[in-house]
Amino acid sequence: MKQPNRDCEAMTFIVRLWREPRSRGSGAPGWRGKALHVQSGAERGIHDLDAVINFIQSWLQDDPTATGPDS
Repeated sequence: MKQPNRDCEAMTFIVRLWREPRSRGSGAPGWRGKALHVQSGAERGIHDLDAVINFIQSWLQDDPTATGPDS
């Protein structure tokens, strides 16, 4: 794996997903999980795949002084 340039900021995320079994009367099983921003320890429950993207995007801000989505 290529090492990040020291002039670039790097962030690490861990995403754990699992597929929920179907319940009676519902449609297809849904994805659930947890997303973790490693540097801060911030974690969010995931209820669909779009939530993974939203969580990661919340950390990709143009303001380098911001510390995360709750800043």
